Amino acid sequence: MASDPSPSSTPENLALLANSEYVEELYEQWQQDPSTLSEEWRLFFSGFDLAYRPSDNVASERASDQSKVASLIFGYRNVGHLIAELDPLGRNEKTHPLLELETFGLGDEHLDKIYDTGHLGGPQQVTLREILSVLTDTYCRTVGVEYLHIQDMAVRRWLQAEMEPIRNRPEISRDAKHRILAQLIDAELFESFTHGRYQGQKRFSLEGGESLIPAIHQFIETAAATGGEEVVMGMAHRGRLNVLANILNKPYSMIFHEFEDNIRPDPYGGDGDVKYHRGFSSDYVTSRGDTVHISLTANPSHLEAVDPVVEGRTRAKQRRRGDTEKRTKVLPLLIHGDAAFSGQGLVAETFNLSQLKGYATGGTVHIVVNNQIGFTTLPGESRSSRYPTDIAKLVEAPIFHVNGDDPEAVVHVIDLALRFRQEFGRDVVVDLVCYRKHGHNEGDEPAFTQPLMYQKIQNRPSTRALYQGQLEASHDITLAESEELTNSLQGRLLEAFQSVKETCELPEDRHAFDGLWRLSLIHI
Repeated sequence: MASDPSPSSTPENLALLANSEYVEELYEQWQQDPSTLSEEWRLFFSGFDLAYRPSDNVASERASDQSKVASLIFGYRNVGHLIAELDPLGRNEKTHPLLELETFGLGDEHLDKIYDTGHLGGPQQVTLREILSVLTDTYCRTVGVEYLHIQDMAVRRWLQAEMEPIRNRPEISRDAKHRILAQLIDAELFESFTHGRYQGQKRFSLEGGESLIPAIHQFIETAAATGGEEVVMGMAHRGRLNVLANILNKPYSMIFHEFEDNIRPDPYGGDGDVKYHRGFSSDYVTSRGDTVHISLTANPSHLEAVDPVVEGRTRAKQRRRGDTEKRTKVLPLLIHGDAAFSGQGLVAETFNLSQLKGYATGGTVHIVVNNQIGFTTLPGESRSSRYPTDIAKLVEAPIFHVNGDDPEAVVHVIDLALRFRQEFGRDVVVDLVCYRKHGHNEGDEPAFTQPLMYQKIQNRPSTRALYQGQLEASHDITLAESEELTNSLQGRLLEAFQSVKETCELPEDRHAFDGLWRLSLIHI
């Protein structure tokens, strides 16, 4: 008998198991040698045995309460995300019947009693009040997690060990906070500057979802730290220009040229396509000095059509680098919109191929830019599932939901997601819950179709403003330091804009062919 039964036979699923012979067999095994069973089963049978000793009522009650606490821990791991503070617009549930103490047969009188914590992390015995604190901090703040659909117990334990001891809130240095703020300023100012100079032109701005930029920065940093040498990206139009400018360092002047009527066609990126479909590549130098090549795949069509292209390019690049065993050197990153992720069958098809020998790329990190609306349609009218990410359960991918207005949580979740991918070679999904400041494009008026939603959005400070205020309040940055970051970028944007107005020539500095990629255009 294995020391840790399969997840489908854990005590939490005992009611569904309905296999009395199997339970009796485990009970006999426990009587002979308890060490051969998992901790969950040892605790269960201890309670079971004590409950049938009429001479020891105190022990029986104690065992019964311990079993209830174990169920509560499982409950928060399972559905804690239902009351997590995920929506920047404040539409969050504060309580849920499945997570009430009464649901587990517990009450206020149990809060200060000491119980075993099992695999919760930290001390083995603490009060129920402390157990609840760990659980709510880990699963019910600005990060919500779905992972108990994963059948592999080792994967579950790994995730719990990464999240629960730090309560999904790692310590972040002052320098790291400054970098996050600078990245948010880059994202916000690029959009506002472009909006002011090219009014009415489509750019599919990232405003409301600016945390995507520090998220991708962190992805590349973690990639380099875990052996990654190259990142192959694919995304739709939302935020694409921002990613080109602030991640791939496509010169501002090149982007501004594409808004002009006198643009000279790009001989390398191709002409005849819209600016928010074009690809680009460059070398990215991390904070540690590592170089990672990044390529943003040109869109072959609309929205999710790029997904299998990215997987194919990744696999080809892995073969070229000899990265065909662990597949940790070349990493695919797919960025989706929420409506397309749940609405297009191509997503399910891509997931379905992900674990097959002939198509595997070692796992893909998926970031869903969840602005909670598809064109003009609310989620409740466009899909049957609670989350747009439920399709990822097809391959037992862990799903992290995170509030986009908490950039530190976003950075933490991205780091965890990529480390999971590098450890297990499996897909993982990050649901970045945010909003869309403007319409589907900048020519739409979203208040016509969603007036209540956009009333909230209109009155909401930006992610950058909220985070900057937080850092100033905690004395992690001064107003002068943040203004210096803003003024520096403003100057560079203005300089690039003025140069474009003076000439129709594209810049000579073509970052796309830097480093290794000068050797052969086949890499592009």
